[in-house]
Amino acid sequence: MQAVTSVFKAFTPSIRKHWVLFGASILLMIGAVLFGAAFPFYTRMLVNEFAKNTHDASRAWLIFQTLIWMYVGVNICYRLFDITITLFQAKVARDLTKRSFAVLQTQSMHFFENSFTGSIITSAKRFSNAFDGMADVFFYQLLKSSILFIVIFVVTVRERPLLAVLVAGWMLVYCGLILFAIRFQLPFFNASASVDSEVGAVLADSISNHMTVKSFGREATEAKRFLAVIQKSYIMRLKAWFASNAVFAIQGILMAIAELGLTWYLITGWHKGEVTIGDFVFFQAYILWMIEQIWNLGPMMHRFFEHVSDAKEMADIYHITPDVQDTHGASTLKVTSGKIEFHKVTFSYKNSKRGTYQTINNLTLTIPAGQSIGLVGRSGAGKSTIVKLLLRFYDLHNGRILIDGQDITKVTQESLRQQIAVVPQDPQMFHSTIRHNIAFARPDTTEAEIIEAAKKAYAWDFIQELPYGLDAIVGERGVKLSGGQRQRIAIARAILADPHILILDEATSALDSATEKIIQQAIANLLQSRTSIVIAHRLSTIMRLDRIVVIQNGRIIEDGTHQELLGHKGEYADLWAHQSGGYLK
Repeated sequence: MQAVTSVFKAFTPSIRKHWVLFGASILLMIGAVLFGAAFPFYTRMLVNEFAKNTHDASRAWLIFQTLIWMYVGVNICYRLFDITITLFQAKVARDLTKRSFAVLQTQSMHFFENSFTGSIITSAKRFSNAFDGMADVFFYQLLKSSILFIVIFVVTVRERPLLAVLVAGWMLVYCGLILFAIRFQLPFFNASASVDSEVGAVLADSISNHMTVKSFGREATEAKRFLAVIQKSYIMRLKAWFASNAVFAIQGILMAIAELGLTWYLITGWHKGEVTIGDFVFFQAYILWMIEQIWNLGPMMHRFFEHVSDAKEMADIYHITPDVQDTHGASTLKVTSGKIEFHKVTFSYKNSKRGTYQTINNLTLTIPAGQSIGLVGRSGAGKSTIVKLLLRFYDLHNGRILIDGQDITKVTQESLRQQIAVVPQDPQMFHSTIRHNIAFARPDTTEAEIIEAAKKAYAWDFIQELPYGLDAIVGERGVKLSGGQRQRIAIARAILADPHILILDEATSALDSATEKIIQQAIANLLQSRTSIVIAHRLSTIMRLDRIVVIQNGRIIEDGTHQELLGHKGEYADLWAHQSGGYLK
């Protein structure tokens, strides 16, 4: 039942926001059911009037008029209920979708690095849909059935206590079966939902990597991988459905016992003169109505817990506390010069297979305002981790990082990252226009500023050649652009951001030599008067920087200019000597 608790905790804030519609829907459903529950009373009166054979229709007509008002009351309640429940479900679903997006946006880098994107998307989409399904079950079946049970049981106790005792005993047996069935079926539903998310994840993974699949001719391999998870889904669904069918079979036997037992009881009572024809019709209608609702309880709970399983994955994400959070009362980072200080920084990654392994070890580094430095080292040395720590994608285990004397853990993440522009090795593009992708750094920018940034990044020439210019759609992740074009768009975005601190992660690695030479000048202009960190494998891209820092096993082993480090004949000189075409071997 932990799944139910988790899901309801996630739903509750959104339901509470719209409590008026929620309460109105409950009251209207209660009204509709109570009006409907009165029908058998008046039907019994009519039947008993007919049984008198007096042919005096005056009382019958009065009863008929009352029935008309009952029908009017039922329809008014149901029609108003339709309005309130539609508004309630639509508003809560909208709120849940907004909250799901916000929750995902606040998750830490660790969460995304260890999750399938396709699985996350599937879980988020199913979450609000699951609420709709659960709300339908609650209002149209659970609430309605509960009110009917109470009304019918109270009436039966007043009129036929023995029958009430028999019905109560039968209900205890039946409800016990349902509770057992829920506990038995829920693991199958959870497993089925989990595998369903895996199906979505594998599908998204394969489609998003379609170039790799086609390039290696691995369509058949991917088809086998997808077929394997489809088979798992098939088996899990069969198990869940067979479990449900077994429960339905037992339900059917209990329902037959109830219906036949009721008929036997009423016939016996009629034979003894204790039950009138009207009573027979009344109790048949009432008890069979209740039995029908109880029969629906099984399929209803089946659907309810399917929806719970669908919502569980996203609900669990709601309850994940992000690894990195703003501290209480965090201030806004105010950067005036851009001085960066790493003080005895230690950081270790956590890995399920390798456990905790250290990547940055007691690192101390000061970057004066306006200085451009290059981070050099072999793969896995810790260069990218240093940048991630500066962006506070992870929190330190020991030490501090300061920007203009302000501890980055004491300022908001948003204000920190707004002061830093990043040009990654593999720039990510939104499936939108070039205009939107450049202006993302500063949404309130003008077209003239976008064009100026594109020119400085040497992107304007190729943009003008595209059919729609700035309004050309770049495709998912920028698939319609070449690697060099994507990097120039990313550089234009960084130029437009006009940050105090700039990070370049092999920003020219995808460019041809001719284009690189041009963009090196653009980058040189961009680096001026900014504190800049450049990660490079191609050492020719950093040889003219103010300073080069060599990283090995998370430690600084060399620090100086290009010429100074060559003169030391240490690690940097060795890396330089072993380059081929400007790249580290």
